[in-house]
Amino acid sequence: MKNILLVAQREFFSQVRNKAFLIMTIISPLLIVGAGGVIFWLSSANNSDVRNIAVVDQSTEFITTLKSDKKISFSFYNPNEIKAIKDTMNGSEYLNALLIIPANKDGDYAQIEKETELITNGNLGMTDRDKIARLIGGKIEQERLQTTGIEQDALDKTKSKVSLNVFNVKEGKEDKGVELKMVLSGALTYIIFMFVMIYGVKVMRSVVEEKNNRVVEIIISSVKPFELMMGKIAGTTMVAVTQFSIWIVMTLGLLMIFPAIAASRMDMAQEMVNQQQMVEDSPQIMEMVTETSEILLSFNYPLIIFAFVSYFILGYLFYSSIFAAIGSAVDNDTDTQQFTYFPLIPMMVGLYGSFTTLDNPDGPVAFWLSMIPFTSPISMITRIPFDVPIWELALSLTILVISTIGMIYLASKIYRIGILIYGKKPTVKEILKWMTYKN
Repeated sequence: MKNILLVAQREFFSQVRNKAFLIMTIISPLLIVGAGGVIFWLSSANNSDVRNIAVVDQSTEFITTLKSDKKISFSFYNPNEIKAIKDTMNGSEYLNALLIIPANKDGDYAQIEKETELITNGNLGMTDRDKIARLIGGKIEQERLQTTGIEQDALDKTKSKVSLNVFNVKEGKEDKGVELKMVLSGALTYIIFMFVMIYGVKVMRSVVEEKNNRVVEIIISSVKPFELMMGKIAGTTMVAVTQFSIWIVMTLGLLMIFPAIAASRMDMAQEMVNQQQMVEDSPQIMEMVTETSEILLSFNYPLIIFAFVSYFILGYLFYSSIFAAIGSAVDNDTDTQQFTYFPLIPMMVGLYGSFTTLDNPDGPVAFWLSMIPFTSPISMITRIPFDVPIWELALSLTILVISTIGMIYLASKIYRIGILIYGKKPTVKEILKWMTYKN
């Protein structure tokens, strides 16, 4: 144990003292937030231009329907100007499209529905096209309601939106917030997948680097190969926990700063609230915020945290031992690619298989994915917010603990032989033989 701790300490400080680690630990969260801001800005900037639409309404019934706004500007022309508009539209930077609405000869708007044309010069997006179609379709619906003698208010009163009050008999309380549970499940699952993958690959590359530099030959003269492997895994684990803890602290700090910034902008917020639509919707918005807060507070956070930490550590140890064995069996990063698929494929099955079980977290697929040790570190976390039975959680953890110990044992046998082999690419058959050698 002393030697393992010494190797772990060396591995930890060699990575933490690296300038790249310090820079990326601090900058990564800011880069993620910045990337989101840039994407939002690019989306807004890309849609900031006003679309100019020339309209030829041969039915003369849509002049008041097609109203210009900040995004689309409608200009109406006579039918005899269609050819001239088409000729000038090609290559024009001002005019984006020509909308031709045929005459309503049949009186029931069927011809308008089938023969309305939108001629573009190639720079009119799907959002604008759908908006134009909705405006025309909404007008046709209103006219047909008037023709049949049905009032719009009467039709609106016939519409119904049923809200189910779901009651969970197992918990003896109302079951709310399925959407929030799905978001939480997806976030926790993706975090485990990314950290296990990123830091597992770090262990593998560290082993390959020391093997290439022949440093390992000096190290194993003082420690056993098993101690060296476990020290590397433990050291990288501490690096992962350190980096993750820093990100949590930074996230909490940002969450404390943002309300202060929002409070300093209350004048802007008040101006928005004073707008008519915001005033009308404010009761619904407050009700939604209150309900969301109640749902978030109702989650079993002690169980979620316990499960997340347990599966994070066990899953990392399970897969890091595989990555360490791969690193010991090859001489360079290029050769690792043919073996990386072995841990990557079950992790991908666990990740994407888990998302398919969100509609039925207690189904047979979800159950077995959360029991098989290759997928359980990822799949069980998907189910945790949905109140998994305690016996299933205990069984899954027991299987994972036993499997992790077994995987570390097998990986150590590969590591013991592979770490001293140079200039030869081992086959899968040879690696399987290494597992059968006696210590």
